[in-house]
Amino acid sequence: MKFDKIDNAIIKNLKVDARTSFREIARKLKVSPDTVSNRFEKLKKEEIIIDTTVVIDPSKIGYSFIVRFGIKVKPAYSSQILDKIITIPSVIVASKIVGIYDLIAISVARNFQHLCDLRDTILEMPYVERVEIGIWVKTMELSPQYFLI
Repeated sequence: MKFDKIDNAIIKNLKVDARTSFREIARKLKVSPDTVSNRFEKLKKEEIIIDTTVVIDPSKIGYSFIVRFGIKVKPAYSSQILDKIITIPSVIVASKIVGIYDLIAISVARNFQHLCDLRDTILEMPYVERVEIGIWVKTMELSPQYFLI
């Protein structure tokens, strides 16, 4: 797909506020709302825009910690373990990485016991060798407008 300045502008507008109407974006870009709608659908079809979502402040819904799990696994099983980790309800994002650990998972925890339970859930998975925990000590701001482009 050819990605041009209109596509880029649509994405930038939606990153600032995903609820911005296509009509408002069209007005800013001086194109028709149909152009914005068609471009948006094409960006989704090409999986440039994967999904739209709501960003929630975990502290407002009962979570006390944001946690980073560094996970060491037997190398041949990293994909298998990653598939299991991402299904844990409190896990926000998980990925293979290069470095000391093979996988990283970012999660939220309600309290210390929940944190320990999450760690144990990961440790009990076959082929997981080690799990290191890091806890955010300050408020973390998550802003979709800073993702990529």
